[in-house]
Amino acid sequence: MVTIKLLAVLKEYAPKDGKDGNDGKNGNAGKNGNAGNDGIVELAFAPGMTVGDALGVTGLAGARVKYSVMVNNTRKKPEDPLADGDIIIVMPLLAGG
Repeated sequence: MVTIKLLAVLKEYAPKDGKDGNDGKNGNAGKNGNAGNDGIVELAFAPGMTVGDALGVTGLAGARVKYSVMVNNTRKKPEDPLADGDIIIVMPLLAGG
């Protein structure tokens, strides 16, 4: 299993219908009550799966939001491979001055 955690404003890009693109169920949907979507998606792991493949079940592909991706606390690119049990954290980039 691979877990995707979409943080802050990126939660809106998680599947809202409870579907994760794999088995049709997101067992974590609605855990914290924000419109049935807590930003956590669980996927069945498939050999050869990449970060980009996993993020494909979210709406981030067409997003106009810049974000950073970490897998198990290490920054990763879409083409990087995943392993069973990986946790993907997607967070928006912050700017300031």
